[in-house]
Amino acid sequence: MSANYPLERDVFISYAHLDNEALTEADKGWVSVFDSALKKRLAQLLGRKPDVWRDENRLQGNDYFSDEIIAQFPKLKVLISIISPRYLESEWCRKELLGFYQAAQAKGGVRVGNKSRIFKVIKTPVPREQFPEEVQGLLGYEFFEKEADGHFREFRLDKESPTYYQFIERFEDVAQDLSQLIRKLDTAALTSVPTEITAVAANPPEKTVYLAVTTSDLSGDRDNIRRDLSERGYTVLPDQELPLDSRLRETVSGYLKRCKLAIHLVGGKYGLVPEDEERSLLEIQCQLSSDATLNRLIWMPPDPGNGDERQQRFLTDLQESAAREGSELLRSKLEDFKTVIVDTLEKLAAPAPSVVAGDSSTPRIYLMFDQSDRETVTAIDDYLYNKGFEVLLPVFEGNESDIREIHKENLR
Repeated sequence: MSANYPLERDVFISYAHLDNEALTEADKGWVSVFDSALKKRLAQLLGRKPDVWRDENRLQGNDYFSDEIIAQFPKLKVLISIISPRYLESEWCRKELLGFYQAAQAKGGVRVGNKSRIFKVIKTPVPREQFPEEVQGLLGYEFFEKEADGHFREFRLDKESPTYYQFIERFEDVAQDLSQLIRKLDTAALTSVPTEITAVAANPPEKTVYLAVTTSDLSGDRDNIRRDLSERGYTVLPDQELPLDSRLRETVSGYLKRCKLAIHLVGGKYGLVPEDEERSLLEIQCQLSSDATLNRLIWMPPDPGNGDERQQRFLTDLQESAAREGSELLRSKLEDFKTVIVDTLEKLAAPAPSVVAGDSSTPRIYLMFDQSDRETVTAIDDYLYNKGFEVLLPVFEGNESDIREIHKENLR
């Protein structure tokens, strides 16, 4: 470890005592379970025993701030904040967060590329405007799901719990992201270049994907896609929480400029409407990606459910705009859609075909029609041809993927 960058400790878990109280005598506290699982999984991912620690005194309910803890922060790589209502009320939890933030700023910065050294693990939902300033804007790992009636269900690492598998999936996101960040910090320390710790080369547009924020009914599917893209080496945007105020449109447009592909997941819910807007966040992102004239994939589950009038109107508009611009609007199983995503990204990354010299002066017209109207448009086809136009016609038979590609090519 470089003397200039002595980050000797891997992870500190900052939490409130109340969040580790077991509901029954037979249970273990939520934080204790998370801590134990994290140590085991990080060891597997790093190939060594990780240094993960927390203030064990809190198990006895001692709600005080220890100067010994903050003294370790200049040596610490990552802080995990277990966010909850009590965490926000706790003076010593806030001091821990601020203490690490200040120490990290003095030791190369809080960010490593597009990753933060503060992990926001949200155990219990709280209004986003109440998040401490140090974690405002950071993407959080939500260990709960919201239900239609407004209630929520926390994820638990208990095979008897209906949220067991959700806990495993979200926990794996934390563990893998954490291990990758620790490796980057270790590499930066060994190369003795602390000033460059935040300088990570950005992926080119063909390796960068805008995966639109979606509604709660499809958040698990979005996580599934994001996880798959990250494992394949793609940068997934947005990499911070979207502002739900006047900065929203500019922020989304900025992300879209870095991408060649935008992916939208549309279900039965219309979603939240940001401040001073008339459209939902879901619809605004679709509109901005359409205006950006980049490749788009729009997916709906086989049975999205019946949305309200706003959602029905949005779906109608979306289908019409997708047809006009040649965007992919697919209703399929998620795994089938993921295959389409990979195929699309591979084609975007492929080198452009060489241009063959020849006469390109003949104007082209793409004559679009439904298969049932084939005979009706024959006269139009003949008329345009006789006027000197090259007429491109849609294809209705063959492989569905090939038909989509021909349609997109004809639109260019």
